[in-house]
Amino acid sequence: MKWLKPIFFITLSFIISNCGGGNSTTSPPIQPPTVGKRSFLMGFTPWPYDATIEAVNTTYEKAQQNGDIINHHIMQGIPWQQALDNTSYPANVEDEINSRISQTIAGKIILIELGSINGLRTGLANNWGQNGEEARTVPWDNRNFDSPEVISAYSNFALDLIARFNPEYFNYGTEASELILSDINEFNKFKIFAQQVYANIKAQYPNIKLMISVALKSPDSNESSLLQQHIPELLDYVDVIGVSVYPYIFFNHNNKGDPANLPADWLTQITQIAPGKPVAITETGWIAKNLVIDNFSVNVTSNETFQKNYVSRLLQESNNLNSEFVIWWSLIDYQALWEGVLNRDDLAAIWRDIGLYDEQVQPRSGLTTWQQFLARVKQ
Repeated sequence: MKWLKPIFFITLSFIISNCGGGNSTTSPPIQPPTVGKRSFLMGFTPWPYDATIEAVNTTYEKAQQNGDIINHHIMQGIPWQQALDNTSYPANVEDEINSRISQTIAGKIILIELGSINGLRTGLANNWGQNGEEARTVPWDNRNFDSPEVISAYSNFALDLIARFNPEYFNYGTEASELILSDINEFNKFKIFAQQVYANIKAQYPNIKLMISVALKSPDSNESSLLQQHIPELLDYVDVIGVSVYPYIFFNHNNKGDPANLPADWLTQITQIAPGKPVAITETGWIAKNLVIDNFSVNVTSNETFQKNYVSRLLQESNNLNSEFVIWWSLIDYQALWEGVLNRDDLAAIWRDIGLYDEQVQPRSGLTTWQQFLARVKQ
């Protein structure tokens, strides 16, 4: 079955507006003995496991206890008109920005991923309005990546977030590789966007590391060949190439739930897709339970041990690549969020059980492996 990889996101502004934010307090994690070194920073997104104050605060706390980088993955769209005009954003947009800033503790390295591409990865991002993500209306519905207004509005919003968050990394093209597979004409327009957005940001923040990310496919697939053909067209506008990878669902090999069956070049293929560029893992994860989604004809067998084995393989191979950072997308299983706000959505189920904590916020064995790497000296 040929997969498109739409990323399912609800707006954190919805959660925050219904349950409030608040400053988290953190204490250092208990670390295993330090062994060896690591090339990369380690961290998570603050994706909550439920739509409650406790869940939001607990997620931020544990994510920052168990990592030295945090990924603010902002995928609700862009407040296009306000960003173009440099006027006030809708209240919920400001609420989410301010909540994310207040929850991020001092000393953490920050990655901002500001989605310029829609959730289905087929075209330009939607509008981030007063009610959250919404369709673009006139005149934005007829604008595209290469429209001067789009480039100016996105650049303005990006520059404002950079000024407020002070990130070390900024991803302006989350899974931009999917445009190659869904609509090459959209990708060609995105290249114009990338060139100009890169220049606009670098003009004010020359030291920030700008990124796009690639959603990896099976290394021997036609999709991977297309990525090798076209991603180099963007590399002049990229400081670090990001990797988005969930092999248990988006690869083609047999018995995908066991990481022992991964192709040898499952991760190193990125060096062929983006030769010469530093690498970072912008999002990944592995299910700790069986995954059955009848509507997608998905039936993948996995367990906590397989998840732990993936953590070990991921971190070791990322070290071999001298990766700059590794982001595990969801730290805690979001069963409660899935059954509530997400209304048991089939797509959201794909990532529901990738937590290094289960839905009761109890640690899984893979967390120990993660913490052992975290305890290593960062090179």
